[in-house]
Amino acid sequence: MRIPSLFLLTCLLLSACAAVDDSKKSITLDKALWQYETAIRWVDFSSANSLRRPEDETVYTPDPALLKHIKVTSYNVLETSTSEDHAEVQMTVEIIYYHDERMTLTTITDKQTWKYDPEIKAWYITTPLPAFR
Repeated sequence: MRIPSLFLLTCLLLSACAAVDDSKKSITLDKALWQYETAIRWVDFSSANSLRRPEDETVYTPDPALLKHIKVTSYNVLETSTSEDHAEVQMTVEIIYYHDERMTLTTITDKQTWKYDPEIKAWYITTPLPAFR
């Protein structure tokens, strides 16, 4: 009787460890998403960029001179999906902004991919900064 009990206890402990790991991943994801959203909302693109590890360097990168004129008025998450292993998150975000010299509102949809790095236990975004124009 002791062997099945020990086996059951081991299985329970392993599943509990996995649940704790997923919980920590979720907390660090929430923190990274908050940091990124806050940086975009406050037009702190250097901070937003510090959370990036681009997978494709040829994609759009906003002109720093243009970014000085951007004012974000809204940042709304429209859709989120998570991979089975909880190591990748796909997000669709709607961002409304205006260029302070043109004074017209523009709405863009930003598709984001977030990935978890188990070595440093942190999330990073692989997609470029939003396409402010």
